[in-house]
Amino acid sequence: MSATSRDQALHPSEGARFLFERASLAPDQSQAVYQAAIFTPDERFAYRVEMAIDGSFEAALCGPEAPAELAQKLETIAKLIARAADRKRRDKLPPWPQRVLRWRGPGRG
Repeated sequence: MSATSRDQALHPSEGARFLFERASLAPDQSQAVYQAAIFTPDERFAYRVEMAIDGSFEAALCGPEAPAELAQKLETIAKLIARAADRKRRDKLPPWPQRVLRWRGPGRG
């Protein structure tokens, strides 16, 4: 499936999908960089998110700005991914998932 057709498939009929795809990983796995996107029925908003094993993260917009409510939800998901990384590493699991996809819509917060 091409990137364009995959992107089209990610646009929900209602609500929003939040996609994080790992772009790079530090050799010691202390940091990861994700290409993130918010998909709405009609639009796509792109971000670059740097995360650290201490639970911190920084999101940078890579295009048009998403509505504040959607940007806040993207940051909440990024925070959860970053916070879980150290616990996963202590449990001898890979700390940074390759891909995270979440949907939020009516009744789903």
